[in-house]
Formats: sequence, structure tokens, C-alpha cells
Amino acid sequence: MRVAVTCAHLIRDLAHWQPAMEAAGFEVVAADIPGQHLEGDPLVEAMEGCVGVVAGDDKFTAEVQDRLPDLKVISKWGIGVDGIDRQHAAKRGIVVTNTPGAFDDEVADIAMAYTVMLLRQLVTIHETTRDGGWERPAGHSLGDLRLGVIGLGGIGRAVVRRAAVAAADVVGCDPSPESQALAVEAGARIVDIDELMATSNVISVNAPLTPSTLHLVNAGRLATVPDLAYLVNTGRGDVVDTVALADALTTGRLAGAAVDVLEEEPPSPENPIRHAPNVIFGSHNASNTYEASARVHRRSIANMAEQLGVAIELP
Repeated sequence: MRVAVTCAHLIRDLAHWQPAMEAAGFEVVAADIPGQHLEGDPLVEAMEGCVGVVAGDDKFTAEVQDRLPDLKVISKWGIGVDGIDRQHAAKRGIVVTNTPGAFDDEVADIAMAYTVMLLRQLVTIHETTRDGGWERPAGHSLGDLRLGVIGLGGIGRAVVRRAAVAAADVVGCDPSPESQALAVEAGARIVDIDELMATSNVISVNAPLTPSTLHLVNAGRLATVPDLAYLVNTGRGDVVDTVALADALTTGRLAGAAVDVLEEEPPSPENPIRHAPNVIFGSHNASNTYEASARVHRRSIANMAEQLGVAIELP
């Protein structure tokens, strides 16, 4: 039974997991991934003859799915399934699974790390000291500020818990009543997104990408932020309008930003965010620890095997 692995993290560690997969009867094909993900012809070529795949952020469009007649299961490594046309997959009878909650703490750790780096100007201190200087800029105390969390799923609530422990005034927004209730228990007060944007000194974006969240953070909302405001995005790049973000940074409307995710990954030299001031760049890597990866490797392989009706014993 031929299956593919198109997730770079699992490919990195595949030597540990491949023997168990082969013992269960899988012929494992590891894709060559030159960039962030696969799409179009390279994805189709990597998936030739495969009935299942452990996928990264690959673009399984309707057109790609229709060119893969043997495909039965897309097991998404991680949470976000915005790159998969799930409606078309359902029509084709292709099962789509993911691994929610697997790295809530890891991503929240990075969101808070970026927050402290921005508030305390740690990048500036590092760079000037390395270059022979000794600058000692005054920063801002997180415990005296308001932190707003956009998206109160597992990761967003983990951010809430960390910010509450740091004594920040924490507010959050999310359309789900269940997520709202859990966030209140974690230490947040629920507000609408416009109040959150207009009153939060740190705006943590942790929302998934859906039609309703595309450019949820846009020029209009960025124009309302307080005089002291920073933005941290560890959710999905397309939730934030990149052009509007770059403009807010260039004009000084925002004091700074940290972007682990972007609309264009990696950003091209022409991307306006590359030329904006006071930006900390990530590489869509907030979840990437060995411990979290091992958990998601196990779950994503098990999900694929289960849906294909194959018993597997994983290390």
C-alpha cells in the first residue's frame, strides 16, 4: 500500500518511524520539498499511486485531488487544513484528518517570547551590543498592559493563561461560545474584535484561516490601535493584511510586530513587510520542537493508518 509523506518535519525524522510503517505494509515515499510546501504538478508527482499521505501545508486543491485517483486519506500533520479543499474531498470520498491540540503550549510559548522581545527591545539590545555598542533602552512591563487574543482555540487559550500569569489585563475574541467560556476560565475577558484592536497594547493573532477570518486584521482596524501597540501573529498569515501591516509599521501606527506566519512564505524581496521597521521575522516554525513533533508524527501516522484500515504499532 503506497503512501506519501509531504510534511518536512516528519521527513526529517522518518528514519525513526518508517520501519513501523513498512512493517504494517506501507510502501513509504518521502517527497522532495524545496520550499515551505508542495502544490500543483510537484505535489501530484510526489503523490503518484499513493492511497494516503501525511501532509504538511501542501495545497490539495480540487484540481490536484482529481489528478490523484488512488487517494483515499489526507492526514494533515498539525492543525490547519486551509490548504485542503475539504468540500471537494468529501465529494471524492477522501477522508481528511488533523491533529488539533498537539502543540498548543509550544506555539503559545513563542507568542509570549515574541511579546517580551518586542516590549523589552531585546533584538535592538542584542544587535547593538554585538556591534560594539551598549544601548540600554527602556522597555514596557507586560503586567501593566492589555494583551488581546484574537482566536480563543487551544493555542489562544494557552496564550491567555501565560499572559494572565504575567499579570497582564487579558481580553479575547472568538465566535465560539464554548471557546469564550473556556477563555474566561483561563483568565480573559471577552470583547468584540473592534474593542480588542482599539484597546490592546499587544495583539496576539491565533485565529485559523477561514473565509470569515481572511484579512480580519486590516487597515481599518489597525488604524484604531492605541498609541503603544504591537502585533504578534502565530496563527495564519492571511488573517493579517500584509500591506496594511507594513504601512502601520512604516507610519508608526504600530510600535512593532512579530510575524511567525505570513501571506507569502517566505516573503519575496518586493514584499512590503521586508522593508517595514521593527519587525521580528519567524519562519512558520512556532510549533517545531522535537517533543511536539514526535507527538504529531505519531498521531498523524496513526490517523492515516486507521482510515486505511491498517493496524500499526508505532514506537
